[in-house]
Amino acid sequence: MKSRSLIFALLISFSSHIFANSLTKPINEIINKVDPNINMGMIVLDLNTGETLYTRDASKNFTPASNMKLFSEAAALIFLGPSYTFQTKLSTNAKSLKNGILDGSLYLSLSGDPSLRQLDLKYLFAKLADWKVKEIKDDVVIVTSKEQINPHAPGVNPKDFTHSYGAPTTPFILDENRVIITVNPSSKAEQNALIEYSSIDNSFILDNQVKTRLKGVCGISAKVTKENKLKLRGCILKSSPAIQLSIPISNPLNYAQNVIRNQLKSLGIKLDGEIRIGKISKSNMLIAIHSSKPITQLMANTLKYSDNLYADSLFLHTAEEINGSSLNWQEAEPVVKKFLQTQTGVNFDSAVLIDGSGLSVHDRVTPLQTIGLLKYIHTHFPLAYEYITALPIAGQDGTLVKRFRKPTQRGLLRAKTGSLTGVMSLSGYLYTSNDHTLAFTIYINTRPGTKPNISGRYMGMVDSLCNFLLRQRPGNTFVKNLSNSNKHVAFQDKPSKADRIKSNYAKWRGIERSLKSGLQNDATNILFRNNSIIIVDNNKNPEQVWQTLQSIKKKYSFSIGLREKNPNTSNNLPVFLWIDNNTNGGQRVWYIQEAVS
Repeated sequence: MKSRSLIFALLISFSSHIFANSLTKPINEIINKVDPNINMGMIVLDLNTGETLYTRDASKNFTPASNMKLFSEAAALIFLGPSYTFQTKLSTNAKSLKNGILDGSLYLSLSGDPSLRQLDLKYLFAKLADWKVKEIKDDVVIVTSKEQINPHAPGVNPKDFTHSYGAPTTPFILDENRVIITVNPSSKAEQNALIEYSSIDNSFILDNQVKTRLKGVCGISAKVTKENKLKLRGCILKSSPAIQLSIPISNPLNYAQNVIRNQLKSLGIKLDGEIRIGKISKSNMLIAIHSSKPITQLMANTLKYSDNLYADSLFLHTAEEINGSSLNWQEAEPVVKKFLQTQTGVNFDSAVLIDGSGLSVHDRVTPLQTIGLLKYIHTHFPLAYEYITALPIAGQDGTLVKRFRKPTQRGLLRAKTGSLTGVMSLSGYLYTSNDHTLAFTIYINTRPGTKPNISGRYMGMVDSLCNFLLRQRPGNTFVKNLSNSNKHVAFQDKPSKADRIKSNYAKWRGIERSLKSGLQNDATNILFRNNSIIIVDNNKNPEQVWQTLQSIKKKYSFSIGLREKNPNTSNNLPVFLWIDNNTNGGQRVWYIQEAVS
């Protein structure tokens, strides 16, 4: 019996070795067909058998771009745990509360939560109303451990600071330290465009110099100044759909001060002091606490959608928790690296992990280190499901939503993408046609003297390599004859969440186009709001807008609300919801919303 087992094991080992050798030539042919001199590192590991199926420059250091997020998220998940939440606390050192006057200061303690939003602060400050607070005698003190940490890691291109993906991470984060702006053309040429933005408390001073044009070539520039002035320049065509921009908030402190001031004002609370950064007093009384979603849900923002702010925030926070006090980027690097090496057993001596996002050009890792991390995660049950679930799914969501869309690819690969100027990467897991799980990593860096833009040249090759691996049947295939275990389960044949969001967005863009086509006059302004539309109607009667909406409803499903002081009931308009307009001016406003049935 023992001899049979030995023979069986030898057969499996021999079969795996033969299979690994058989992959080298076809993989090299795919690569060499595109660029025989490519600067590329790659490893493919069969996690079922432990066999390395392909290797190329495995110990060479590469700039990983967003594949750095694999390391920062692993460190956060391993040290903090899947259920960890960030906590934002509101407390006071006041000694008395008499006649609505709080005799002391408020302390807002921020833990570095990348998902903290104005509505969360609104919840905290609303507790003051429960306490019947009408006046705060002293200050509102913002407590943060990251006051002295640079907003960006060393090696981040200053040009990135002006883009949404380069929003600052310190001294704290509110509304992801960025603002989404929607620019709608006016109903009349040469008038300023209509601007809306995502901040709910009007925390910006708007400087709008975007003109509406009838024809020509237009463009829009937008930035937030250090004084939190939102400056917009350029033009938009009257026939253009709404344009949406996302830009970073360059002065998070000023922004937070404005938000807090406005929220206290909206609650009818007078602040006698100032809003400043400071240290917390001892033995404060807790007023309210807000907890973020668990870290496993925050990781989805980081890995699926490659959010740099989330990744860098988790990197700095994990380093602080490991160390016991806050650390700047250079100080955090060896702490995170040592922790990962101790936990995973992977040698990170040659690695440079200067940030969590991969925006820094100083970051360096090898394919061998990456595959070692992926193997460790996969073999540790408390981590594997949460980590792999957070990765983009081929053809379904995140940064892979538009790649690997064929039925033989869709849903069978989960991997982190990466791109910088001169850098492309893809690392993760895929499932072969005979149910083997392969861990793989691919790094491509341009050679000195070559064109830095490599996405267009090499992305097709990377996808071809993955598609080739998906079709393989590694391991002891002549001993184990499996049925088609990769046949899609029911939900995989249905539209994904990303597909549904995309389809719904396309629907509202279609409604917007139809409205612009049907209401070509100077009396209506159309405001696009992603999943709703507002029509400001200055026509003498509602007939034109109503007839246009009725025509559009033949193609699209939506509900209608009308705000008007004295609706013309003789027209017998079957509006689903009438809202009394108690404002001066008599403007008619239509609300186009989702229909629920």
